[in-house]
Formats: sequence, structure tokens, C-alpha cells
Amino acid sequence: MRKVAAILVLALAAQVSTTAFAADETIVVGVSDRGLASAALLSGDYRDAARRLESLRSDFADDPARLINLGNAYAGMGRLKSARNAYQAASFAPDTVLITADGRQSYSREIARNAMRRLKTNFAMR
Repeated sequence: MRKVAAILVLALAAQVSTTAFAADETIVVGVSDRGLASAALLSGDYRDAARRLESLRSDFADDPARLINLGNAYAGMGRLKSARNAYQAASFAPDTVLITADGRQSYSREIARNAMRRLKTNFAMR
């Protein structure tokens, strides 16, 4: 059985552009950034984050933390369809327990589904 890992999820700074709406609550970080490009996401460098996350080895292909952050990077760049696809892939990836910035535990699939809902809501408000 896949080992359940607890990963800290940080809130993005309040000065987020409107295209970065999906990343405002869920940036997944790990020890030594674990290849999750969280530093790039936190600084608003969505292109660099996407480049790093897209280039990860295939053994991380179904890592829900990577997929959620990839969705955040795409959302930050305004690539809404790509963001939705990444969140959808995370919602079908192995479920992992994550710890959110407010201290609550959430499953990665729940975080991914919430990100997709925010994406849909923001698109409808345009």
C-alpha cells in the first residue's frame, strides 16, 4: 500500500493576480521543495514552476502534489484548460493526506476537486 505522506499546503500571498485564482489556497510544498516548484509558485513565477513540474521524471507522473501545483502554475499563467486537466488528473491520482495552511487535514483528491470548482467559478465570473 502506498505510504501516506503529510505535506504542508501554504496559502499564497494576498497580492495574487486574478489569473492566479486557483493557486490562492493550495500550493503544495515538501522538504527541500521536493521538486514541487513551491518557491516559484509563491513568488508568482508560474512559467518557471510549470517548466520544473513538467520536466519531472515519469515516476512522479501521478504524484497528486505535483499535479495540483502544475494546475496552480497553469492557472497562474491563464491556461485554464491545462489547469483543469492537471487538477482532474490529481483527482484520480493516488489519494494522499495533505495538511492545509489552516492546520486541517485534507485528501489530495478533495483539494484537487476544490481547485477545479474555484477554476470553474472564476471562469464563470469573467
